Amino acid sequence: MKIDKRITPPAASKASATKGKGGKTSAAPAGGSDSLTLTESSTRIRSLESQLASVDVTDVGKVEAVKAALADGSFSVDAEVVADRLIDHTKETLRKRPRKK
Repeated sequence: MKIDKRITPPAASKASATKGKGGKTSAAPAGGSDSLTLTESSTRIRSLESQLASVDVTDVGKVEAVKAALADGSFSVDAEVVADRLIDHTKETLRKRPRKK
């Protein structure tokens, strides 16, 4: 498949905002040929994304359990698991690092 890099400008459209079927709103700028169409669902998705960004994902119960275990001295660390995770993290960091030529 060949990609044609030539850009042909679309036909000029007049500046207007109209509301059509399904709650779509479209607007065309006066000086250009770009246009934007937003549906109710895309507007709703943006709203939900902003709401999700503000949700706290901390497991309060787990945090309190770790604090209690640290306080009473019963918290134990599995050194083998820590070492494995450290090695995995280092490998991933090295993979992402740009190579020198």
